[in-house]
Amino acid sequence: MEDNIVRFLGRFHPLIVHLPIGFLIMSGLLQLYAEKAKTKALNLNPAIAFTLFWGTIASIFAVVIGWLLSQQGGYDSNILFWHKWLGILVTVLSFFGWLIKTEKIRLRKPAFSIVLFLIIILISVSGHLGGSLTHGEAYLMHYAPKFVKNMLGEETKENQLDLKALDKDSINFFPHIIQPIFNNKCISCHNPTKKEGGLLLTTYNEVMSGGDHGSIINLKAPLESILLNRVTLPKSHKKFMPPRGTALTFGEIQIIEWWMQHGADSISRFSTEKEMDKKMVYTLLRDYQLDYTPKAYYESVKVAPLSSDIIAILKQNNFALDFMGENSNFISVTFKGKSITDDQISKLELAKSQITWLKMSHCNLTDAQLKSVSRLNNLTRLNIHSNPISDKNIKSLKALKHLSSLNLYNTKITDLSLEQLVNIESLTTLYVWRTGITAKAITDKSSTHSQVTIISELE
Repeated sequence: MEDNIVRFLGRFHPLIVHLPIGFLIMSGLLQLYAEKAKTKALNLNPAIAFTLFWGTIASIFAVVIGWLLSQQGGYDSNILFWHKWLGILVTVLSFFGWLIKTEKIRLRKPAFSIVLFLIIILISVSGHLGGSLTHGEAYLMHYAPKFVKNMLGEETKENQLDLKALDKDSINFFPHIIQPIFNNKCISCHNPTKKEGGLLLTTYNEVMSGGDHGSIINLKAPLESILLNRVTLPKSHKKFMPPRGTALTFGEIQIIEWWMQHGADSISRFSTEKEMDKKMVYTLLRDYQLDYTPKAYYESVKVAPLSSDIIAILKQNNFALDFMGENSNFISVTFKGKSITDDQISKLELAKSQITWLKMSHCNLTDAQLKSVSRLNNLTRLNIHSNPISDKNIKSLKALKHLSSLNLYNTKITDLSLEQLVNIESLTTLYVWRTGITAKAITDKSSTHSQVTIISELE
């Protein structure tokens, strides 16, 4: 009960401390005006003495209430020491100034002006220290315009972590995304100067160390963690964070939740995630202009360009070529003939690294010729529908480590081939209508291999 009363009264310090500041600055302004006016008809001494008296009384209250607030802990001891004693010194000087102005102590005329000058200087310094205790040492320059920061030689964290200047593939979860969120929304209460709840959020190790109530991270249930629980409470709740300033956005909460779900480490990168949640991809694009939309294999890999001689050979053997993009050396190849020979299909191996899409339909492709196709190591899309292909060499296609789409419509394959094909790790789409594959096999494999969409006339 006693501790609660101390906390209650201590919270009045920010309110009361502005009263002596106002009185004492007003006494300084009145004294300045009196010296400039220099007229005997206007005697401001009583008004100056009045403001000094009540400035002293208000200062005493501010010092006492401030002392109660300091008992709650969580403040930098060094800054608190100077803030406290400078406040006491202001109180003493204010009283001393009142004694001079009321001529209870007689000193030379400049003495009073010197005392007032010292009071104003000490108020400024003590006030700055108070701001540092409440908002962190960098509070004054945090939102300053860039030209001001540049003039003062301030190198901000925002400049150091300019995402636009970084390679997208080198951006890490914590230092580039999570820590700036803490810096902008949480650091004013959780910094070395003001350690609210015993919690620091200025470095990764401090975040993971937690505060007086233990860890703020919950890897198994992020939304039940102290961190996300506090920032998602109703704003009217007394434990809602941050208590002042701008609340975390829905996108920022999503990012922190996703970070926890993925281990909450300090070194992981977005670019290393094989399958990023679509909502996270959208959030990063919307809020940070970072495009992590999954790219096709041929968009993320570089290969050497085909020589003009090989291009000519392929065209001479009835293959049509299209390049996949202005800055890509990958090609899409279509066979234009009605029947392909072993010699013709062997020519594809001349461009085995560059061919990523291949279409050879209605060309009497045989089981034996599938082995040549399986040597095209960068193939991602294969369309060989309407050919007399059976189960015999289908397993050779498992060598295609990047194959994502396979069209086997109107071929002679059966359930035996389906067993082989669904085990191609990269495969996402398989077309098998008008084949010997049964409805039961499609149902069974669709349930056990959900990563592959099996498209047939049975759907």
